[in-house]
Amino acid sequence: MTTSDNSGHIAIIGTGFSGLCMAIALKRKGIHDFTLFERADDIGGTWRENTYPGAACDVPGVLYSFSFAQNPNWTRIYPPWDELHTYLRSVAERFDVLRHIRFRTEVCEMRFDERTLTWDLQLASGETVDASVVVNGSGGLSRPFIPRLTGLESFEGTIFHSARWQHDHGLAGRRVAVIGSGASAIQFVPEIARRADTLYVFQRTPHWIMPRGDAPLSAATRAMFARSPARQRLRRWRTYWEFESLARAFLGNRKLIERFRASALEYLHAQVPDPHLRAKVTPDYDPGCKRRLVSDDWYPTLRRANVHLVTDTIAEIRPHAVVTSDGTEHEVDTIVFATGFTPTDFLAPMKVFGRDGIELLDAWRDGAATRLGIATSGFPNLYFLNGPNTGLGHNSIVFMIEAQARYIASAISRTREAGVDAVDLDRKAQTRDYASTQKRMRRTVWASGGCTSWYQSADGRIDTLWPATTVEYWLRTKFFRMSHYRRLTTQEGRST
Repeated sequence: MTTSDNSGHIAIIGTGFSGLCMAIALKRKGIHDFTLFERADDIGGTWRENTYPGAACDVPGVLYSFSFAQNPNWTRIYPPWDELHTYLRSVAERFDVLRHIRFRTEVCEMRFDERTLTWDLQLASGETVDASVVVNGSGGLSRPFIPRLTGLESFEGTIFHSARWQHDHGLAGRRVAVIGSGASAIQFVPEIARRADTLYVFQRTPHWIMPRGDAPLSAATRAMFARSPARQRLRRWRTYWEFESLARAFLGNRKLIERFRASALEYLHAQVPDPHLRAKVTPDYDPGCKRRLVSDDWYPTLRRANVHLVTDTIAEIRPHAVVTSDGTEHEVDTIVFATGFTPTDFLAPMKVFGRDGIELLDAWRDGAATRLGIATSGFPNLYFLNGPNTGLGHNSIVFMIEAQARYIASAISRTREAGVDAVDLDRKAQTRDYASTQKRMRRTVWASGGCTSWYQSADGRIDTLWPATTVEYWLRTKFFRMSHYRRLTTQEGRST
């Protein structure tokens, strides 16, 4: 095992939107002593991993991009995954971030050294790296979830998750089972339905779906954006406020929730004339309780002769079939899981040990308590991007990432200016913030809308979403307040 002494150095984990934004925010503060650790051999995060047919953003590209790096070259309103990946690489090159990245380097464990007030990072290679500050930007949607189904190991066909798509496995003429009907399924099912001989879609719970309104962006429009960035910026802000208006409904306005329900039902009735199928895809919970989905071709796909929507629960998997609770054997040769990720298992499988050797997951066993989802008490100089209670159900997460990166860069700059080795979030400030967050959460549609979703932990607690507007989050992260933290110095070995 080798050790690299990078005392005073900043470690950023991940090179998706979060990691790149953090690197650029540090550069803007004149801070250049940082390294990004990337387990893969390329940047991109979500948009490197998710390459399934039809993979695309569900927020318009003018908004799902950095405010400081607009892209006039989107070819569609909702960019496909490869354009998003290309965009991130261009941003990394433009802001000279690539030279700071260590590829094929996975961080598997972190320990805070109370003697030196630094973090020891254990890499999968066996190397240990020291860092004064760690920023985790690995994201919550990076670990695919596959449910434990009886007999799954006996299946003799091909199995894969949508986030690990096997492009060399052709689907033409095959009998395919798609398990799941959420955000990824509504994008790839319409694509593969045109190739497969038979397609079974196993739905546990229907989703509220609204039209997407996707369309190509003409060469003239792209040229206009290139000539006049201000016009693209104007469209960005119009789009932002259109999405932000949804917050009032999701935060508990019953009148707006019912208006959303009426619009979604009108769309559903227009798209699905068959009352039997319509009953299967009509949710029995409030709109917004589960992730808001948009699609122009999901409902028409379910009406295809070769597509069968199955709502009976899966009882077991056999060598050549998926068997449902009514005893029906659905013969298939391919199973694709569209079952999402594990966003409530924060940072797993990476282990993080803070002061007094406490593991982060133990500290968060009764709730992922933080301040603004960015810092947590007992783990000095450790910051999170896309941390607990910062996800959104209505707007662009990139907006939140920029606010967080700005706040963290200010925290690092202010700490250095003050001659402080480390700062640890005050537990009283954390307790106050978390209690307020959970109290506000109870009024939202995510907590009271009558559904079970991936937003929730096993005990029903919601540690994933932000229970307010993005405007409020932007204001609350605008300034780093040292008064919310305890100062630690190696000279004293204690907090001040």
